[in-house]
Amino acid sequence: MSGDTPATVVRAMLRDSEEPIAVIVNNEKEMKYEGYVTWREVIQITSHYSHLRAKDIALDYPVAYKEDEVEEVIQRMREEKVYAVPVLDSPDNPRVIGVVSIADIVKGLMAAGFEPIAETVAEVMTTENLDDYITYQDERVNRVWSDLVYHGKLGKVVVRSKEEPVPVGLITLREFVATGRWFFHRESERGLKSIAKVRTIMLRGAPVATPETPVEYAAKIMVENDFPILPVIDEETGKLIGVLTIYDVARAYVEGAKPGRVKPAKKALLPIEVRPEERVTYTTTGTILQQVLVTKPPVETLAGISAASIARPELPAVTINDTIEHARKMMLRYRTNYLLVVDEKGQIIGVVTKWGMLKAIGLKGPIWKRRVHDRYFIDYVMDTDIPRVKADDSIEKVALLMAQSKAEVAIVEDEKGQPIGFITKDDIVEAYERHMAGRAKVENIMTPGRIGIVHPHHSLYHAVKKMKTFYLDALTVYDGSQILGVVSANRLPFVAYEDAVTGTKSRRLIWVRKLVRGAARKGRYVKVTPLLVVDAMVPLRNVYVKTSDDVVKAIELMNQYNVDGVPVVDEEGKVIGVVTKTDIIRELARTAKLRIERGEVVKVEEKKAKPPEAK
Repeated sequence: MSGDTPATVVRAMLRDSEEPIAVIVNNEKEMKYEGYVTWREVIQITSHYSHLRAKDIALDYPVAYKEDEVEEVIQRMREEKVYAVPVLDSPDNPRVIGVVSIADIVKGLMAAGFEPIAETVAEVMTTENLDDYITYQDERVNRVWSDLVYHGKLGKVVVRSKEEPVPVGLITLREFVATGRWFFHRESERGLKSIAKVRTIMLRGAPVATPETPVEYAAKIMVENDFPILPVIDEETGKLIGVLTIYDVARAYVEGAKPGRVKPAKKALLPIEVRPEERVTYTTTGTILQQVLVTKPPVETLAGISAASIARPELPAVTINDTIEHARKMMLRYRTNYLLVVDEKGQIIGVVTKWGMLKAIGLKGPIWKRRVHDRYFIDYVMDTDIPRVKADDSIEKVALLMAQSKAEVAIVEDEKGQPIGFITKDDIVEAYERHMAGRAKVENIMTPGRIGIVHPHHSLYHAVKKMKTFYLDALTVYDGSQILGVVSANRLPFVAYEDAVTGTKSRRLIWVRKLVRGAARKGRYVKVTPLLVVDAMVPLRNVYVKTSDDVVKAIELMNQYNVDGVPVVDEEGKVIGVVTKTDIIRELARTAKLRIERGEVVKVEEKKAKPPEAK
């Protein structure tokens, strides 16, 4: 970017990209270094508007050079209290060749096979001046802001109270960048509004470590989720006894334990506990395909079901010029999760699914409740990456193409490339139920652990982001003692909340109370809170499958309750994950992937289907 870029634009860039640094260069060709802006600089703008430019708030030091030793760069960043710096070619040739954060350095050391010199969290964690790292939910957010901006803190631990310092969340530079709900100055007729509280923007819940936690394990959690700080608790009381900063982790790898620290006696490992609300990390499609609890020998033979045999000849259609409101009405009218999108000439140019509908929710609430001039059209939410398969392709190959593109509809074509039918995710699941009983147990296809589970008090935004990231269409809602239900993709688009671009939709709660003077007088108190998982879940108390159950049983429950997934428990009744329709797609996709890697054919001989129609 150039130095004349408005600072508010830089702030939006960092928010949307989730990158901790933006570098100023003279032009994109020469890439001559002129400075950089980090999260800390952009949150110094405390309103929606500002006349400042990037060069007005930019830093020019510290920087890293490609020939620098890792230890030198870490020391430089720690002394200057920065999280990320630009990487330049050399002092004589200040050409920008990249950027690096402390987390990137730790991640690189781990990837290269380096083991930390200090083995446990106790050897490097920060315990001095612990009060500087603590805040409370009702604390005014400007006080935390001041510590982050002026005192170089990367974040603070939010604890329950001073008397009971149990971690309940985190607040870091990232949280300030992600939203403007904390702004001290607002452009409105009423002028300055009351300053927000920490609970308004904090990351609800916190991952925690104990002194005995291996540094390597804590480092993995921190770099994968971009946590610059991790609470360290006493295992017995749960109270905060220290914090582990990303600087501490880097020290563990290049310097070792802090002076006077002794490694604690070895105990049974207490895994890092991620409480609401954990941050979602990203993974590859290949990794997602292997996302199971118990791996079984791959099925090498095809089920003998062709694309043509399960294709439906028609799907309801909307035009490219229709509104989202119209698409929603069509879904309700035809009781479908899928709509074709055609152009003025009637050619298929895309598909709208309920997943696509999630993009249609913005700051002002559901699209269909907006004024006419506020509404978006179909091209805002339609998916143009539609897998195309041949009539004789196997159901396994169709599943693989859908998994790779994260699509829910495939078009079946004849030899000339003309559409002859459509296959939806539900069609594949139905075929699995009818023809593949005994193929796999729930444990062989399910999504395990915390990936597939959310707490009822997680934000709905968090749940949807997790579902998108891990290609899931359902999550188990579990409060730690009992199954409450599921969050299901096919039921979500009709719940009002904001998408991942704009943040978390809020609901207004109104309490009516009696005023002090006169029993008849009443006043109203309005509170704005995020929509939670509990607000959108489908209640399914005591509805689940066991790991040893056949997958077909899970499908039967999905059909019975009209959901895209059901909770999973082990033989002892412990809740361990979820099994979804996309898990079934992945199970079939693994067979096709194996055969393709071996160079084998993934087709089935079958009769051709009739030409399709669009309603």
